[in-house]
Amino acid sequence: MPSVLTHLRISFKFGLNIFSCSSFCYCVNKCLIYCLLVIVTVFGLRRVSRAAETNTANFPLYQTTRPNITDLTIIYCGMSNRPAWTLDELQPYVSYADRTTGKEEWLFDGFLFLEFKDGQGAEFEEGWKQKPAHKEQWQWLLNRFFEPGHAIPALETTIGNTEKRIGKPLRPRQVVITLPEPNHTQTDWGEIAGKQLNFTNPTDRIAACDWYIQAALEKWKQLAPAHLELAGFYWIAESAPDSRKIILPEIGNHIRSNKLSFFWIPYWRSTHSGDWKQLGFDVAYQQPNYFFHPELPLSRLQEACDFARQHSMGMELELDGRLITDPQRFGSRLQPYLNAFETNGIKSSAAIAYYEGGGAFIKISKSEKPEHRQFYDRLARWVLDRQDLADRAVRNSKPASGVNQ
Repeated sequence: MPSVLTHLRISFKFGLNIFSCSSFCYCVNKCLIYCLLVIVTVFGLRRVSRAAETNTANFPLYQTTRPNITDLTIIYCGMSNRPAWTLDELQPYVSYADRTTGKEEWLFDGFLFLEFKDGQGAEFEEGWKQKPAHKEQWQWLLNRFFEPGHAIPALETTIGNTEKRIGKPLRPRQVVITLPEPNHTQTDWGEIAGKQLNFTNPTDRIAACDWYIQAALEKWKQLAPAHLELAGFYWIAESAPDSRKIILPEIGNHIRSNKLSFFWIPYWRSTHSGDWKQLGFDVAYQQPNYFFHPELPLSRLQEACDFARQHSMGMELELDGRLITDPQRFGSRLQPYLNAFETNGIKSSAAIAYYEGGGAFIKISKSEKPEHRQFYDRLARWVLDRQDLADRAVRNSKPASGVNQ
C-alpha cells in the first residue's frame, strides 16, 4: 500500500502543475480536496487492516472435535428444593413437541448437572457464607447426580425412550458434571489413602479434585449409558482470583488426561474471565447477568457480546421463573437476549449455555396459559434452529457416499 507521504508528494506536484491555471482558486480547492481524500482513504484502510488483524470469533456453535456442545442447558440438581429430575421433568429439555402439528424434535444436546450448596449448611463454592463442604458432601453430590430414577440415570432413560419415538439424534447428547471447589482455607476436608488433606496446600486441593473426578468416572462406568456421552467437568466457582488461579491449569490437565473437557461460565466481569484459556479451561461462556437486574440497560447485552467475541467465548442466555411469576418486571427481559444474540451473530455461530433458574422450562412447557407457554415455544424454536445448523455442519463434514476414505 503506498504511503501517505507518497500520496502527498503526488498531490503537491499536481498543485504545481495547475498553479498557472486561470481558475487558480478552483484548482487549489481541488488539490486540497484530493489531499484530504487521500489521507482519509489511507488511514481508513489502515484502520480496517488493524481491525482485521485483531478480529476474533466466539467459541463455535459446533466443531468436529470436543468440546462441541451447541446448546448446554443447566440442570440444578442436589438440594431438596430442586426438581426431582424424573423422566417427565426432563422431557421438555430433551425434545420439543409442537402442540399444533404434534411433531417432536430433539432439543438440547448438552446437560450440565450443577449444585452450589447441599441445603444443610455446606457450600461447594466459596462465597455463600456457609461452611465448606467435606468429602462426604462431595460424595453426596455425586450420589445425587447418579441417583437411580433421577438426574443422569433418568436422562439416559428419557433419551432412550425418545429415540424409540423419533429416532436417534444425529449428534450425541452430552453430560457435564460439576466439580466442587476445594476451599483454600479448609484444613479438615477429609482423607485420601489415609492422608488428611489440608487445603491451604494447593497440592492437596488438586488431589481432592482428582479424587472427585475419578469417583465420577467410576459412577459413569457403572451406569454404562448407551444414549449419553460424558463431555467433561464444570468448575463451579464463577471467578478466578489467585487462590483459584494457581490450581486450575493442573486440574484441567487431569481432566484432559481422561480425554474430557473443562467447562466454565464466569459471571459478568469476574476476575480473569478473559484469561480462561490460560487458566486451563477448554470452553467458557460469558454471563451477561442482564435478566436479573431490571435497572440494567440493553447496552449490557451488547457489552457482553463484545467481550465474549473478543475473548473467543460462548454466551449464556438467562431467565428464571420470574418470567411468569413477575411479568411486569421480568416478562420483557428474555426477548432482548434473543435480539442481541441474533444481531451479534451469536445465534448462528456461537455455543450457548442456558440458565433457567432450576425448573423454569418445566413450568412454562407444561403451562396451559398461552401467555406462559409461548415463552417455551419461542425458546424451543430458537434452540431447534441452532440444532439444525449443527446437524447440517455434521452432514457437510462427512464425505459423500462412494468416496474412498
